[in-house]
Amino acid sequence: MPKLIALISKQAHLSAEEFREYYEANHAPLVARLLPMISRYTRSYLPAEADVPGNQGAANFDVLTELWFDDEVQLAAFWKRIREPEVQAAIRADEANFLVSERTQMYQVVEDE
Repeated sequence: MPKLIALISKQAHLSAEEFREYYEANHAPLVARLLPMISRYTRSYLPAEADVPGNQGAANFDVLTELWFDDEVQLAAFWKRIREPEVQAAIRADEANFLVSERTQMYQVVEDE
């Protein structure tokens, strides 16, 4: 099952809670609507405090987003759709409300259980 992860940073003027609320109420539904080939879409938010035991210092991102696809065909459909100008414009316009687009890092990963 193909999987992408994205490391995403909030805009500095937003609190961690404001960032999370906006992502969950606005951006996640937009992505789900525009990119229905994603079979699972999760967000794992880092705690606002860097004092969590085991942390090696502050992270340079605020949320780890995971996108799963049923197969390579669906992943290819995602890449094709996300490059469409109107889809890209809608996503970028919404991102401007809460995250720092140029800091987003996305990787395709292999998941083992």
